[in-house]
Amino acid sequence: MLALVLVVAACGQSEEAADTPRTSAATPSATEPEPAPAPLPTPVQELEINSTEYAFQITPDPAAGVKPGWTLLKFHNIGAEPHQVMFARIKDGVDMAELAAAGAGDSSGAGAIEFVDMIGGVSYIGPGQDTTALVNLTEGVVMAMCYVPDSKGVAHALMGMTAMLTVGAPSGDTAPPGDEPVVGTIEFSEDGYRVPGDLTTGWYHVRNTDSALHEMALLRLDRSIDDEEAATIVGQLAANEVPDVELTAVGGMGAVSSGFDGYLYLALDEGAYLAVDFMPDPGEPRPHMLDGYYTTFST
Repeated sequence: MLALVLVVAACGQSEEAADTPRTSAATPSATEPEPAPAPLPTPVQELEINSTEYAFQITPDPAAGVKPGWTLLKFHNIGAEPHQVMFARIKDGVDMAELAAAGAGDSSGAGAIEFVDMIGGVSYIGPGQDTTALVNLTEGVVMAMCYVPDSKGVAHALMGMTAMLTVGAPSGDTAPPGDEPVVGTIEFSEDGYRVPGDLTTGWYHVRNTDSALHEMALLRLDRSIDDEEAATIVGQLAANEVPDVELTAVGGMGAVSSGFDGYLYLALDEGAYLAVDFMPDPGEPRPHMLDGYYTTFST
């Protein structure tokens, strides 16, 4: 049942060609000056997550219960394939059998999105890599999952790469204010990614202000590319094909529903990057990146 329930996703596939990217999504932009972001929230707990083919090893064991609140994720890919961990909270009142039926066999996850709130996590990283994020866990049933597809386009979650967390009720205690700085804000806007012009090493507050669900998968390229090449690579990624340009998955922000937020730690090496959104809309497997939700930038 869990394998059927956990079809909520990050890597939808499509064979359609990429559209011309929206202007604001194709180029990172430094928006009007904003007040300095508030310090990083104080985590109430830490989860160490190792990924293998095809399972999560979570420490401490979530079967013992998980606290509600901001949770520090330390994600390590110790497997041989790319992996991610994203979190979906099942909406109150959802019938689990209906959710399972909506997502059964669907590697895009489009059929099940309406039943959950995607609350963040990290996008995929290659073997031997690590990444860090903060996710705000709220009371209820939360699913952790990897929706990276295998070479045949089957999402790892459909092969059992899922875990269920039961998040307890708030205790009434509040964590003290944090003192670790946040160096910038990344916005998933209606018009595309809004990214600081200088992505220095540190924590970023990631907010989804659009009405649609979005993620930001970060891919390091072996060379700079122009707009035409970017569109070609996006089409190849959406079709689960090997791109013409060598790339390395270095993480990013897992899927975040409209109005939700999270925190992502970035320490990017110098080079050229492509950020893409693999997420689809409910009932429509076409990933957002085919509608122009992607951008290139250099560090």
